[in-house]
Amino acid sequence: MSDHSPPASLADAIAAFNRGAYFDAAEMFETAAHAAGIDNDSKALSVAFNQIAAALHMRFERGGRQASINLMSQAMLALDDLKPARGGVDVERLCAEIAAFTEEVRAAPRDERHGLKHRARIFLERRRAPRINRR
Repeated sequence: MSDHSPPASLADAIAAFNRGAYFDAAEMFETAAHAAGIDNDSKALSVAFNQIAAALHMRFERGGRQASINLMSQAMLALDDLKPARGGVDVERLCAEIAAFTEEVRAAPRDERHGLKHRARIFLERRRAPRINRR
């Protein structure tokens, strides 16, 4: 298992993710996963990042709660084998941020999907969303 720099397409997807363009990032991560071919580390990172991007898109743009929690949990399981770092990404830190964010989403009321309280919660969650950090 190597710790080489990620390919350019993965780097572009990470940049989109960190800008908060989660839908675009998810598509780019999916493309990077297909392009990774036999490079299992890059493919595993891309697939997990795709799940996280999809989860954040669903949470922020569609108000989804449980589906977001499920996708983030699946991503954390996949990333667990890639700790502490892989492909120039601080996987350990990302997992900690995802775990904290997932707990925050779990604490949100299940039936709150509209109104000022919900919009305020989503605004605050967006500001605390996980970021993919390079080492």
